[in-house]
Amino acid sequence: MNQDIYAKLGDILETISFGVKRGPEFETLLRALFEEEEARVAIHVSPMAPEPPERVAERMGEDGGKVARLLDRMADKGLIYCSQRGESKWYKLIQVVPGIFELQFMRGEISPRTKELASLFDAYFKSAEREGKKVPLTPFARVIPVEKTISSGVSIFPYETAAHYVEEAEMISLTTCYCRHEKRLLGHACDNPLEVCLQFGSFARFLIQRGFGRQITKEEAHAVLSKSREAGLIHTSNNTRDHVDFICNCCGCCCGILLSVKSSTMPSMAASSNYVAKVDPARCVACGECAERCHMEAISVDIEGAQVSLDRCVGCGVCANFCPSEAISLVPKGPREEPPENFKALLEKQIQEKIRLVSGSRE
Repeated sequence: MNQDIYAKLGDILETISFGVKRGPEFETLLRALFEEEEARVAIHVSPMAPEPPERVAERMGEDGGKVARLLDRMADKGLIYCSQRGESKWYKLIQVVPGIFELQFMRGEISPRTKELASLFDAYFKSAEREGKKVPLTPFARVIPVEKTISSGVSIFPYETAAHYVEEAEMISLTTCYCRHEKRLLGHACDNPLEVCLQFGSFARFLIQRGFGRQITKEEAHAVLSKSREAGLIHTSNNTRDHVDFICNCCGCCCGILLSVKSSTMPSMAASSNYVAKVDPARCVACGECAERCHMEAISVDIEGAQVSLDRCVGCGVCANFCPSEAISLVPKGPREEPPENFKALLEKQIQEKIRLVSGSRE
C-alpha cells in the first residue's frame, strides 16, 4: 500500500512538473518530502486549481477537519499551495520543479533538514542530467531582457519588461535565492547576492503568510532589479504573458533554469527572450568584458572583436549592459513568440505536448 501511494504521487507529479525524471533518486526524494499520510492526501488534491479541503476530504472519504489540518501542515512545509478565499483556505498540488524545490530553500534556513534535502535534490538533478534526454516542450521559463539594451526603434511589449510586472503587482514578496542557497548548503555557492528573488500577487501573499518571504514595496522591488543588473544577473520568469508569479535573478553557476539551458547545445531554443545580442564591429574594442559576463558561453573574442553564437544567446542583455564601448545591443531574433496567456494555459499546453510525445513513442 505504501509503495502504491508514492508510485501514484510520482505519476501525478511527473505529469504536472517540468522535466521530472522518474527513478530511484526521485522516489527517495519523494519519501523524504512527504510523510506517508501526506502522500495519501496529496494524490487527492487537484493540480489544476485550488479547491476547499471539504472537496479533498469527500474524495478521500475522510473526516473534513482532519484533512483540513493535514493540508494546512503541508502548505507550511511547502508541499502544496494555499490561497485565502475570504475566511476559507483553498489548496492545490504544486509541481516538484518549479514549486516544491524552491519552497524548501527560499527561507534561507540552514539546518540538518535543509542540508539533507539539498543533497537529495542534488542527487536527483544529477541523475536526471545523466539520463540526458531533453524533452522538446514549450519552455516553463523565459528570459526578460535588460530593457535599456534593446536597440532603439524596436517595439518593446509590456511582458518583455521586468518593471511592468512590478508596477502591475498588488503584492510583492522577496525571498532568498533558493538555487544559490541550495548550493550554499552543499558547500559551493557563488558570491552573487542572495536576497534577490521576487514574487507577485497571490503567490507572494501565500509566501508572506507562511513565512517563506517578506513583503516589500514596489520601490524596494525596483531596487532589487537594479542591484541584480549591477551584479550581472539574468532576469528569468515563468513563460506567461498576462501575469507572472516570480522574477528570479539568476547566474549560470547556481540557477537550475540556466544550468539546464546552458547544458543544451542550443540554449536559445529553451528559456530565452525574443532578442539576441548583436555586435557593432566598428565600435567593438575586443576587451572581452562581454565574454566574461556571458552566463551562456555565447560570446567569443579574438583580434577581430566579439562574435555571438546565435544558438547559445538567450537575449538577456547582460553583455550589452556591461560593454564599455556600447558596441552590443539586443535585436529581434525572428518572429515574435508570445508566451501563453497564464500559468494554467502553459501547464495545459505542456501536458498536451507530453501526451502527444507518449502517444507518438507507442506508435
